[in-house]
Amino acid sequence: MFDLLIRSAYVVEKGKVLDVGIKDGKIAKMGERLEGEAKETLDARGMLLFPSFANMHTHISMSLLRGIGSDLPLMEWLQRVIWVLEGEFVSPEFVRDGALIGIAEAIKSGTTLFMDMYFFEESVAQVAEKAGIRAGLGFGVLDFPTKVAKTPQEYLSRARGFIREFKGRELLFPVLCPHAVYTCSPQTLKKVLEIALEEEVYIHTHIAETQDEVERSLEEFGKRPIEHLQSLGLLSERLLMAHVVWTTEEERELIKESGAKVLHCPESNLKLASGIAPIRDYIKRGIYVCLGTDGPASNDNLDMIEELSTMVKLQKGTNLDAKAMDARTALEIATFKGFSAVGINAGKIEEGYEADLILVNPEKPHFQPLYDPLSQFVYSAKSSDIDTVICRGRVLMEKGELKTLDEGEVLYTAKKWKERIRSYMVHRLFQ
Repeated sequence: MFDLLIRSAYVVEKGKVLDVGIKDGKIAKMGERLEGEAKETLDARGMLLFPSFANMHTHISMSLLRGIGSDLPLMEWLQRVIWVLEGEFVSPEFVRDGALIGIAEAIKSGTTLFMDMYFFEESVAQVAEKAGIRAGLGFGVLDFPTKVAKTPQEYLSRARGFIREFKGRELLFPVLCPHAVYTCSPQTLKKVLEIALEEEVYIHTHIAETQDEVERSLEEFGKRPIEHLQSLGLLSERLLMAHVVWTTEEERELIKESGAKVLHCPESNLKLASGIAPIRDYIKRGIYVCLGTDGPASNDNLDMIEELSTMVKLQKGTNLDAKAMDARTALEIATFKGFSAVGINAGKIEEGYEADLILVNPEKPHFQPLYDPLSQFVYSAKSSDIDTVICRGRVLMEKGELKTLDEGEVLYTAKKWKERIRSYMVHRLFQ
Protein backbone atom coordinates (compact mmCIF):
# COMPACT_ATOMS: atom_id res chain seq x y z
CA MET A 1 0.00 0.00 0.00
CA PHE A 2 1.21 3.48 -0.86
CA ASP A 3 1.06 6.27 1.69
CA LEU A 4 0.22 8.73 -1.08
CA LEU A 5 -0.74 8.15 -4.70
CA ILE A 6 -0.66 10.98 -7.23
CA ARG A 7 -2.92 10.08 -10.15
CA SER A 8 -2.47 11.25 -13.75
CA ALA A 9 0.07 14.07 -13.31
CA TYR A 10 2.04 15.33 -16.27
CA VAL A 11 5.59 14.59 -15.09
CA VAL A 12 7.56 17.26 -16.90
CA GLU A 13 10.92 15.48 -16.45
CA LYS A 14 9.48 12.45 -18.26
CA GLY A 15 7.32 14.27 -20.79
CA LYS A 16 4.24 12.15 -20.12
CA VAL A 17 1.29 11.56 -17.82
CA LEU A 18 2.09 9.17 -14.97
CA ASP A 19 0.91 7.97 -11.59
CA VAL A 20 3.42 8.44 -8.77
CA GLY A 21 3.27 6.21 -5.72
CA ILE A 22 4.92 7.39 -2.50
CA LYS A 23 5.88 5.21 0.44
CA ASP A 24 7.87 6.14 3.57
CA GLY A 25 8.58 9.60 2.20
CA LYS A 26 10.09 8.36 -1.06
CA ILE A 27 8.92 7.90 -4.63
CA ALA A 28 8.35 4.15 -4.60
CA LYS A 29 6.93 3.58 -8.07
CA MET A 30 5.97 5.44 -11.23
CA GLY A 31 3.83 4.17 -14.08
CA GLU A 32 1.04 4.95 -16.49
CA ARG A 33 -1.57 3.21 -14.32
CA LEU A 34 -0.33 2.03 -10.95
CA GLU A 35 -2.22 -0.75 -9.22
CA GLY A 36 -2.70 -0.91 -5.50
CA GLU A 37 -4.34 1.00 -2.67
CA ALA A 38 -3.18 4.20 -1.01
CA LYS A 39 -3.90 5.89 2.29
CA GLU A 40 -4.33 9.17 0.40
CA THR A 41 -4.88 9.86 -3.30
CA LEU A 42 -4.49 13.12 -5.21
CA ASP A 43 -6.26 13.60 -8.52
CA ALA A 44 -3.67 15.48 -10.57
CA ARG A 45 -5.39 15.45 -13.96
CA GLY A 46 -4.34 18.54 -15.91
CA MET A 47 -1.57 19.34 -13.42
CA LEU A 48 2.19 19.58 -14.01
CA LEU A 49 4.44 17.75 -11.54
CA PHE A 50 7.79 19.33 -10.65
CA PRO A 51 10.31 18.90 -7.83
CA SER A 52 9.80 21.42 -5.03
CA PHE A 53 12.25 24.24 -4.37
CA ALA A 54 15.25 24.45 -2.07
CA ASN A 55 15.71 28.03 -0.85
CA MET A 56 19.38 27.90 0.11
CA HIS A 57 19.80 31.26 1.82
CA THR A 58 17.33 33.24 3.86
CA HIS A 59 16.62 34.92 7.19
CA ILE A 60 13.02 33.81 7.35
CA SER A 61 11.96 35.63 10.52
CA MET A 62 12.83 38.96 8.89
CA SER A 63 9.42 38.71 7.24
CA LEU A 64 8.38 41.02 10.10
CA LEU A 65 10.70 43.72 8.70
CA ARG A 66 9.55 43.38 5.10
CA GLY A 67 9.30 46.69 3.25
CA ILE A 68 11.18 48.78 5.85
CA GLY A 69 14.18 50.79 4.69
CA SER A 70 13.73 50.14 1.00
CA ASP A 71 15.98 51.87 -1.53
CA LEU A 72 19.08 51.91 0.70
CA PRO A 73 22.43 50.21 -0.05
CA LEU A 74 23.37 47.20 2.08
CA MET A 75 25.47 48.73 4.88
CA GLU A 76 23.25 51.80 5.27
CA TRP A 77 20.18 49.53 5.33
CA LEU A 78 21.78 47.32 7.99
CA GLN A 79 23.20 50.06 10.19
CA ARG A 80 20.40 52.66 10.01
CA VAL A 81 17.37 50.38 9.92
CA ILE A 82 17.73 46.64 10.40
CA TRP A 83 20.20 46.46 13.27
CA VAL A 84 18.32 49.21 15.10
CA LEU A 85 14.98 47.40 14.81
CA GLU A 86 16.52 44.05 15.67
CA GLY A 87 18.10 45.60 18.75
CA GLU A 88 14.67 46.71 19.87
CA PHE A 89 12.49 43.76 18.91
CA VAL A 90 14.43 40.52 18.41
CA SER A 91 13.27 37.90 20.92
CA PRO A 92 12.11 34.28 20.79
CA GLU A 93 8.56 35.57 20.22
CA PHE A 94 9.65 37.85 17.35
CA VAL A 95 11.61 35.04 15.69
CA ARG A 96 8.81 32.50 16.13
CA ASP A 97 6.14 34.81 14.71
CA GLY A 98 8.35 35.95 11.85
CA ALA A 99 9.08 32.32 11.03
CA LEU A 100 5.37 31.53 11.02
CA ILE A 101 4.75 34.19 8.35
CA GLY A 102 7.83 33.29 6.34
CA ILE A 103 7.28 29.53 6.40
CA ALA A 104 3.67 29.94 5.32
CA GLU A 105 4.86 32.07 2.40
CA ALA A 106 7.60 29.57 1.55
CA ILE A 107 5.20 26.63 1.42
CA LYS A 108 2.66 28.54 -0.66
CA SER A 109 5.41 29.32 -3.18
CA GLY A 110 6.58 25.72 -3.44
CA THR A 111 9.56 25.51 -1.09
CA THR A 112 10.16 22.43 1.07
CA LEU A 113 13.74 23.18 2.20
CA PHE A 114 15.13 26.47 3.45
CA MET A 115 18.54 27.34 4.86
CA ASP A 116 18.17 29.90 7.61
CA MET A 117 20.59 32.16 9.48
CA TYR A 118 19.30 34.25 12.37
CA PHE A 119 18.90 34.43 16.14
CA PHE A 120 16.85 32.22 18.50
CA GLU A 121 16.73 29.52 15.85
CA GLU A 122 15.04 27.22 18.36
CA SER A 123 11.92 29.29 17.66
CA VAL A 124 12.28 28.76 13.91
CA ALA A 125 12.66 25.03 14.54
CA GLN A 126 9.43 24.98 16.53
CA VAL A 127 7.43 26.42 13.62
CA ALA A 128 9.24 24.40 10.94
CA GLU A 129 8.50 21.11 12.70
CA LYS A 130 4.84 22.05 13.10
CA ALA A 131 4.65 23.00 9.41
CA GLY A 132 6.41 19.82 8.25
CA ILE A 133 9.03 21.64 6.18
CA ARG A 134 12.76 20.87 5.95
CA ALA A 135 15.18 23.43 7.34
CA GLY A 136 18.91 23.85 7.81
CA LEU A 137 19.07 26.17 10.81
CA GLY A 138 22.06 28.18 11.92
CA PHE A 139 22.59 30.27 15.03
CA GLY A 140 24.15 33.53 13.83
CA VAL A 141 27.69 34.21 15.11
CA LEU A 142 29.01 37.78 15.42
CA ASP A 143 31.80 39.64 17.18
CA PHE A 144 29.61 42.43 18.54
CA PRO A 145 27.00 42.17 21.32
CA THR A 146 23.28 41.71 20.66
CA LYS A 147 20.32 40.54 22.71
CA VAL A 148 21.45 36.98 22.00
CA ALA A 149 25.06 37.09 23.17
CA LYS A 150 27.68 39.58 24.35
CA THR A 151 30.96 38.00 23.20
CA PRO A 152 32.14 35.74 20.35
CA GLN A 153 32.70 33.01 22.93
CA GLU A 154 29.08 33.24 24.08
CA TYR A 155 27.78 33.11 20.48
CA LEU A 156 29.93 30.05 19.80
CA SER A 157 28.85 28.34 23.00
CA ARG A 158 25.19 28.87 22.16
CA ALA A 159 25.79 27.71 18.59
CA ARG A 160 27.40 24.49 19.80
CA GLY A 161 24.53 23.89 22.19
CA PHE A 162 22.03 24.46 19.38
CA ILE A 163 23.86 21.95 17.16
CA ARG A 164 23.80 19.27 19.82
CA GLU A 165 20.12 19.85 20.59
CA PHE A 166 18.95 19.64 16.98
CA LYS A 167 21.19 16.96 15.49
CA GLY A 168 19.29 13.90 14.28
CA ARG A 169 15.88 15.52 13.74
CA GLU A 170 13.83 14.07 10.87
CA LEU A 171 13.44 17.26 8.82
CA LEU A 172 15.77 19.70 10.58
CA PHE A 173 19.56 19.86 10.71
CA PRO A 174 21.83 22.39 12.43
CA VAL A 175 24.58 24.38 10.71
CA LEU A 176 27.08 27.01 11.85
CA CYS A 177 26.47 30.56 10.67
CA PRO A 178 29.29 33.07 11.08
CA HIS A 179 27.68 36.19 9.66
CA ALA A 180 30.49 37.53 7.43
CA VAL A 181 34.19 38.34 7.31
CA TYR A 182 33.39 41.96 8.27
CA THR A 183 31.50 40.93 11.42
CA CYS A 184 33.63 37.95 12.51
CA SER A 185 37.33 38.17 13.33
CA PRO A 186 39.84 35.61 12.03
CA GLN A 187 39.92 34.12 15.53
CA THR A 188 36.13 33.69 15.53
CA LEU A 189 36.16 32.13 12.06
CA LYS A 190 38.90 29.68 13.07
CA LYS A 191 36.84 28.64 16.08
CA VAL A 192 33.79 28.18 13.84
CA LEU A 193 35.81 25.84 11.64
CA GLU A 194 37.01 23.91 14.68
CA ILE A 195 33.44 23.37 15.91
CA ALA A 196 32.19 22.49 12.40
CA LEU A 197 34.82 19.78 12.09
CA GLU A 198 34.14 18.43 15.57
CA GLU A 199 30.36 18.39 15.12
CA GLU A 200 30.41 17.49 11.39
CA VAL A 201 28.11 20.29 10.26
CA TYR A 202 28.00 22.72 7.34
CA ILE A 203 29.15 26.35 7.61
CA HIS A 204 26.77 28.92 6.09
CA THR A 205 28.02 32.50 5.66
CA HIS A 206 27.79 35.70 3.60
CA ILE A 207 30.80 36.42 1.40
CA ALA A 208 31.88 38.84 -1.36
CA GLU A 209 28.45 40.47 -1.46
CA THR A 210 29.54 44.04 -2.19
CA GLN A 211 32.52 45.97 -3.49
CA ASP A 212 32.73 47.74 -0.13
CA GLU A 213 33.17 44.37 1.59
CA VAL A 214 36.04 43.53 -0.76
CA GLU A 215 37.74 46.87 -0.10
CA ARG A 216 37.37 46.50 3.66
CA SER A 217 38.78 42.98 3.52
CA LEU A 218 41.82 44.15 1.54
CA GLU A 219 42.39 47.02 3.96
CA GLU A 220 41.99 44.94 7.13
CA PHE A 221 43.42 41.55 6.14
CA GLY A 222 45.46 42.26 3.00
CA LYS A 223 43.32 39.69 1.17
CA ARG A 224 40.05 39.61 -0.75
CA PRO A 225 37.17 37.82 1.06
CA ILE A 226 37.50 34.43 -0.67
CA GLU A 227 41.28 34.52 -0.27
CA HIS A 228 40.78 35.38 3.40
CA LEU A 229 38.53 32.35 3.95
CA GLN A 230 41.05 30.18 2.11
CA SER A 231 43.89 31.38 4.35
CA LEU A 232 41.85 30.46 7.44
CA GLY A 233 41.03 26.97 6.16
CA LEU A 234 37.28 27.52 5.76
CA LEU A 235 37.09 27.08 1.99
CA SER A 236 35.92 23.48 1.62
CA GLU A 237 33.00 21.28 0.58
CA ARG A 238 31.24 21.99 3.87
CA LEU A 239 31.13 25.76 3.17
CA LEU A 240 27.88 27.29 1.86
CA MET A 241 28.59 30.84 0.61
CA ALA A 242 25.75 33.31 0.11
CA HIS A 243 26.06 35.93 -2.66
CA VAL A 244 29.64 35.61 -4.02
CA VAL A 245 29.12 38.58 -6.35
CA TRP A 246 32.63 40.08 -6.47
CA THR A 247 35.35 37.56 -7.28
CA THR A 248 38.53 37.47 -9.32
CA GLU A 249 39.69 34.73 -11.67
CA GLU A 250 41.99 33.45 -8.94
CA GLU A 251 39.22 33.36 -6.35
CA ARG A 252 36.93 31.48 -8.71
CA GLU A 253 39.56 28.81 -9.16
CA LEU A 254 39.93 28.57 -5.38
CA ILE A 255 36.17 28.05 -5.05
CA LYS A 256 36.16 25.38 -7.75
CA GLU A 257 39.09 23.47 -6.26
CA SER A 258 37.65 23.60 -2.74
CA GLY A 259 34.17 22.33 -3.60
CA ALA A 260 32.52 25.19 -1.68
CA LYS A 261 28.98 25.99 -2.80
CA VAL A 262 27.68 29.33 -4.09
CA LEU A 263 24.21 30.36 -2.86
CA HIS A 264 23.05 32.85 -5.49
CA CYS A 265 20.49 35.51 -4.42
CA PRO A 266 19.89 37.65 -7.53
CA GLU A 267 16.87 39.68 -6.45
CA SER A 268 18.34 40.76 -3.12
CA ASN A 269 21.59 41.67 -4.87
CA LEU A 270 19.61 43.78 -7.34
CA LYS A 271 17.44 45.50 -4.71
CA LEU A 272 20.43 46.42 -2.54
CA ALA A 273 22.49 47.37 -5.62
CA SER A 274 25.18 44.89 -4.58
CA GLY A 275 25.84 43.69 -8.12
CA ILE A 276 25.19 40.69 -10.35
CA ALA A 277 27.06 37.47 -9.66
CA PRO A 278 28.81 35.90 -12.69
CA ILE A 279 26.81 32.68 -12.45
CA ARG A 280 27.32 31.65 -16.05
CA ASP A 281 31.08 31.75 -15.54
CA TYR A 282 30.81 29.85 -12.26
CA ILE A 283 28.85 27.06 -13.92
CA LYS A 284 31.24 26.87 -16.89
CA ARG A 285 34.13 26.45 -14.45
CA GLY A 286 32.35 23.67 -12.60
CA ILE A 287 31.54 25.69 -9.47
CA TYR A 288 28.52 24.35 -7.59
CA VAL A 289 25.64 26.88 -7.66
CA CYS A 290 22.36 26.84 -5.72
CA LEU A 291 19.62 29.46 -5.44
CA GLY A 292 18.22 31.45 -2.53
CA THR A 293 15.99 34.46 -1.97
CA ASP A 294 17.88 36.04 0.95
CA GLY A 295 15.64 37.41 3.69
CA PRO A 296 12.15 38.74 2.97
CA ALA A 297 13.29 42.17 4.21
CA SER A 298 15.82 42.55 1.40
CA ASN A 299 14.07 40.80 -1.50
CA ASP A 300 11.13 41.42 -0.46
CA ASN A 301 9.61 37.94 -0.80
CA LEU A 302 10.45 34.24 -0.65
CA ASP A 303 9.15 33.43 -4.13
CA MET A 304 11.50 30.93 -5.74
CA ILE A 305 9.71 30.93 -9.11
CA GLU A 306 10.34 34.66 -9.34
CA GLU A 307 13.93 34.14 -8.18
CA LEU A 308 14.81 31.48 -10.74
CA SER A 309 13.21 33.45 -13.57
CA THR A 310 15.19 36.55 -12.58
CA MET A 311 18.39 34.49 -12.36
CA VAL A 312 18.17 33.04 -15.85
CA LYS A 313 17.18 36.34 -17.48
CA LEU A 314 20.00 38.22 -15.74
CA GLN A 315 22.58 35.78 -17.05
CA LYS A 316 21.25 36.11 -20.59
CA GLY A 317 21.18 39.91 -20.39
CA THR A 318 24.54 40.52 -18.71
CA ASN A 319 26.31 38.12 -21.06
CA LEU A 320 24.42 39.34 -24.15
CA ASP A 321 23.82 35.69 -24.93
CA ALA A 322 20.39 34.05 -25.03
CA LYS A 323 22.10 30.69 -24.44
CA ALA A 324 23.99 31.82 -21.33
CA MET A 325 21.57 29.78 -19.20
CA ASP A 326 18.59 27.69 -20.21
CA ALA A 327 15.37 26.90 -18.37
CA ARG A 328 16.38 23.33 -17.51
CA THR A 329 19.63 24.47 -15.88
CA ALA A 330 17.81 27.18 -13.94
CA LEU A 331 15.24 24.72 -12.59
CA GLU A 332 17.97 22.25 -11.57
CA ILE A 333 19.78 25.02 -9.66
CA ALA A 334 16.56 25.89 -7.82
CA THR A 335 15.69 22.29 -6.97
CA PHE A 336 18.12 19.36 -7.19
CA LYS A 337 21.30 21.40 -6.65
CA GLY A 338 19.99 22.81 -3.40
CA PHE A 339 18.89 19.52 -1.88
CA SER A 340 22.05 17.76 -3.04
CA ALA A 341 24.31 20.48 -1.60
CA VAL A 342 23.31 19.40 1.91
CA GLY A 343 23.09 15.68 1.25
CA ILE A 344 19.34 15.33 0.72
CA ASN A 345 18.32 12.86 -2.00
CA ALA A 346 15.51 14.96 -3.45
CA GLY A 347 14.93 17.40 -6.30
CA LYS A 348 14.31 14.81 -9.01
CA ILE A 349 11.20 12.84 -9.91
CA GLU A 350 12.73 9.39 -9.97
CA GLU A 351 12.04 6.19 -8.06
CA GLY A 352 14.09 6.14 -4.87
CA TYR A 353 14.23 9.92 -4.50
CA GLU A 354 12.52 11.57 -1.56
CA ALA A 355 9.09 12.90 -2.44
CA ASP A 356 9.50 16.69 -2.33
CA LEU A 357 7.12 17.74 -5.07
CA ILE A 358 4.75 20.43 -6.32
CA LEU A 359 1.69 20.21 -8.53
CA VAL A 360 1.22 23.24 -10.77
CA ASN A 361 -2.04 24.30 -12.39
CA PRO A 362 -1.33 25.64 -15.91
CA GLU A 363 -4.95 26.52 -16.64
CA LYS A 364 -4.31 30.25 -16.41
CA PRO A 365 -4.24 32.85 -19.19
CA HIS A 366 -0.56 33.68 -18.55
CA PHE A 367 0.34 29.98 -18.89
CA GLN A 368 -1.56 29.30 -22.11
CA PRO A 369 -1.30 28.07 -24.80
CA LEU A 370 1.00 25.46 -23.27
CA TYR A 371 3.67 24.31 -25.72
CA ASP A 372 6.72 23.73 -23.51
CA PRO A 373 5.81 23.07 -19.84
CA LEU A 374 9.37 23.35 -18.51
CA SER A 375 10.22 26.58 -20.31
CA GLN A 376 6.86 28.16 -19.56
CA PHE A 377 7.14 27.21 -15.89
CA VAL A 378 10.43 29.11 -15.66
CA TYR A 379 9.42 32.12 -17.78
CA SER A 380 5.63 32.40 -17.35
CA ALA A 381 4.54 30.82 -14.07
CA LYS A 382 3.59 32.56 -10.85
CA SER A 383 3.73 31.08 -7.37
CA SER A 384 -0.06 31.34 -7.26
CA ASP A 385 -0.13 28.61 -9.94
CA ILE A 386 1.15 26.10 -7.36
CA ASP A 387 -1.77 23.94 -6.31
CA THR A 388 -0.19 21.31 -4.06
CA VAL A 389 3.07 21.08 -2.09
CA ILE A 390 4.49 17.80 -0.76
CA CYS A 391 7.48 17.47 1.59
CA ARG A 392 8.92 14.00 2.12
CA GLY A 393 5.60 12.49 1.13
CA ARG A 394 3.44 14.69 3.37
CA VAL A 395 0.96 17.12 1.81
CA LEU A 396 1.62 20.61 3.21
CA MET A 397 -0.72 22.45 0.84
CA GLU A 398 -3.59 21.18 -1.33
CA LYS A 399 -5.67 23.22 -3.75
CA GLY A 400 -3.86 26.33 -2.50
CA GLU A 401 -4.88 25.70 1.12
CA LEU A 402 -2.24 25.24 3.83
CA LYS A 403 -2.77 21.92 5.63
CA THR A 404 -0.31 22.28 8.52
CA LEU A 405 -0.56 26.00 9.34
CA ASP A 406 -3.52 28.31 9.94
CA GLU A 407 -3.40 31.12 7.37
CA GLY A 408 -5.76 33.21 9.48
CA GLU A 409 -3.29 33.03 12.36
CA VAL A 410 -0.48 33.99 9.99
CA LEU A 411 -2.26 37.15 8.85
CA TYR A 412 -3.33 38.08 12.40
CA THR A 413 0.27 37.72 13.57
CA ALA A 414 1.56 39.94 10.77
CA LYS A 415 -0.91 42.70 11.62
CA LYS A 416 -0.11 42.51 15.33
CA TRP A 417 3.61 43.06 14.70
CA LYS A 418 2.97 45.77 12.13
CA GLU A 419 1.32 47.91 14.79
CA ARG A 420 4.12 47.36 17.31
CA ILE A 421 6.95 48.06 14.88
CA ARG A 422 5.25 50.97 13.14
CA SER A 423 4.54 52.65 16.48
CA TYR A 424 8.21 52.39 17.43
CA MET A 425 9.37 53.79 14.10
CA VAL A 426 7.00 56.73 14.23
CA HIS A 427 7.93 57.69 17.79
CA ARG A 428 11.64 56.85 17.90
CA LEU A 429 13.43 55.60 14.82
CA PHE A 430 12.59 58.39 12.42
CA GLN A 431 12.41 61.34 14.80
